[in-house]
Amino acid sequence: CRSWLPHTRLRTFNAIDLPNYDPTIGVTFGTLVAHPLCTFRSHVRRLDLHGRYSRSPSDVPWLNSVLPQLALLTNVEDIIIYQARYNDLAEEEWRANRELYGPQLKRLEMHSSQFDQVSRLMALVSRCTNLEHLALRHIASNSAPKGGDMIVRTPPSRFLRSLALQSGIAMSAEFLTWLCPSPGSIKIHTVELKNISVKVAHHVSRFLHDVGPSITSLAIGFSDSSVSSTDGQDAFCHVADLTTLTNLETLHFQGPLASYPIHIRQGLSAKHIPPILAKLDSPSLKEIRFHVSMKAAEDFEIIDWGSIVLTLNSARYPTLEVLSFRPIKEEALEETQAWLDEHVRSKLRRNVEIRCATSY
Repeated sequence: CRSWLPHTRLRTFNAIDLPNYDPTIGVTFGTLVAHPLCTFRSHVRRLDLHGRYSRSPSDVPWLNSVLPQLALLTNVEDIIIYQARYNDLAEEEWRANRELYGPQLKRLEMHSSQFDQVSRLMALVSRCTNLEHLALRHIASNSAPKGGDMIVRTPPSRFLRSLALQSGIAMSAEFLTWLCPSPGSIKIHTVELKNISVKVAHHVSRFLHDVGPSITSLAIGFSDSSVSSTDGQDAFCHVADLTTLTNLETLHFQGPLASYPIHIRQGLSAKHIPPILAKLDSPSLKEIRFHVSMKAAEDFEIIDWGSIVLTLNSARYPTLEVLSFRPIKEEALEETQAWLDEHVRSKLRRNVEIRCATSY
């Protein structure tokens, strides 16, 4: 029977999900982990931590109170964390918490969390020397740095293969330069860059250029300053040099591309598509995906298909096989497929398949 004990503990405690609807669950779990008789620490491989959002700076989330205890879980390989306020941790709590992020970690996802300075985020990520997948979404810096600026000399993991960034300090020049200080210094295969605004367009463009040759899958989306503006799209398209993405196989336009009334005649949400396709020179590209929010087939008229078809018919995309559109409303699926076949596929010189799906 004793031989079964480690096996059952691994199956029972392999993945831990601490929800935000009942803070006492997380606090109780932290107490168990810190207990000297705890016997399951080494069996935890995945942590899914959901802090609770609060507008009050004085309301410290329950997640902050257990972060130091969670650092005792020394074999965690996968962490997903929401709404942690690292900027509220005392210095001794910060030192204890950072032990959770070490060489054992393979995947790290942070959402809607806060640091006092971008260098602390860099310091945390740099500890994960075997990291393969990194996602940083809506990471903010909302307070004055504690104890002066940190200097981070440790480079990011050389095993990093997948990267997802969405707004916040992870798109700052400081963070992107640390990730890739020179062309080719890091080789990432899958890249997702969302909510690119006018403020970060130049930094993101430079980063894409420097990482470009290793990227095989790119997802890209923009955040304009208002529904009547295209300043984020325009800024990126103006400075972007995409000529290094020569091994790109999949391109995903995220957004979504919308048919809101203000966009109908102007095609604002899809304005970036023709210039990006015109700037790319990717002989390996096989699929272009469009994230759409359309109510009817006619809504696709907001996209400048004339320019797109002209570019796709050029010598730039000799291996293109698929144009994918999703999610399409079930009731409009057949009509949309027919519209795209007539207005897009029939005008392409190559045999390109149009795929429409209801799921994202």
